[in-house]
Amino acid sequence: MKKIMILMFAASAMLTGCHTTKSILANDYDERPENKQPVLERPAWPNYDLHDDRSFAAFSHVQTAPKGQGVWVANEDGSTAGLPNTIYRCKDATYLCLDFTVPERQDWWFWRFTTGSALIDADKGDRYLLQQVEHFPMDQCFWTYGQKNETIRFVLVYPPLPPSVKRIQIYEASAESRRWMSGTGSITQPVSIDDLRPHAKKQEQDKPKKQGRIIR
Repeated sequence: MKKIMILMFAASAMLTGCHTTKSILANDYDERPENKQPVLERPAWPNYDLHDDRSFAAFSHVQTAPKGQGVWVANEDGSTAGLPNTIYRCKDATYLCLDFTVPERQDWWFWRFTTGSALIDADKGDRYLLQQVEHFPMDQCFWTYGQKNETIRFVLVYPPLPPSVKRIQIYEASAESRRWMSGTGSITQPVSIDDLRPHAKKQEQDKPKKQGRIIR
């Protein structure tokens, strides 16, 4: 009888442990990032031409973000990747936010996001393909303008990442080159997902500063 009770207690503890683990994982999601609809000031020409920037769509009132929120990630070759990154790990999708502070000297900028880009599980090699860039076209260049000195944000959408994925590489697929835009693809060094999530910088800021001895 005593042996049966011990086994029942052990089974109960295992079930409680499993439930707790699932609860922790379920509660470890981020809220999706805010992303308002920009204003399409000019649609792309029907005969869009990569080498004629007059044919590009043009957008204004793009979603903004606080300056300095994203994290710079180095490429495998040691160079700095294009824009600061923030990852929102949500239940329905993974959102990668790219932030760009528009300088005073130049208001108009053109961009392109390419099919085949992905988040790569740095440990297993699985690829989670880019599904869309919210509110913007893919595989076509487009302009943004009218937001000098503001930090504009692009929200890229990928499939949800399983909890087992701890480190990723951000892969940008190659595409045709044009003047002022290289089509060469790139891939970042492995980086911890938690280091890119929105709470990461807050946790760093909230850490108590070390205080040494007071010597008199």
